[in-house]
Amino acid sequence: MDSTVSCCVKTHPATPERCGLTASEASRFLLPMKAVESASDATEEAVPEWKQVCIDIYAQCKEQDWTGSCYDCFRYCEGQQEWPVDKCRRRKGE
Repeated sequence: MDSTVSCCVKTHPATPERCGLTASEASRFLLPMKAVESASDATEEAVPEWKQVCIDIYAQCKEQDWTGSCYDCFRYCEGQQEWPVDKCRRRKGE
């Protein structure tokens, strides 16, 4: 299930300002999605469960402005098959 921002960026990849993003923000947001799409190049059912968890947590990280680099943590999650909670997590008080 796509977030509103994710859906908007996918719908308007050439005009990120329509989604309230700058070009660099949109590119950082799209990189993991493009990597997943090109790696699997299949339906969502073909994505391994652990990878879908990484994708879902990455989306939460970006949308909720967690601490740490969401993209770096996504890449770590792809390699280790677990999210690095010590590096990327919700901000205190949330």
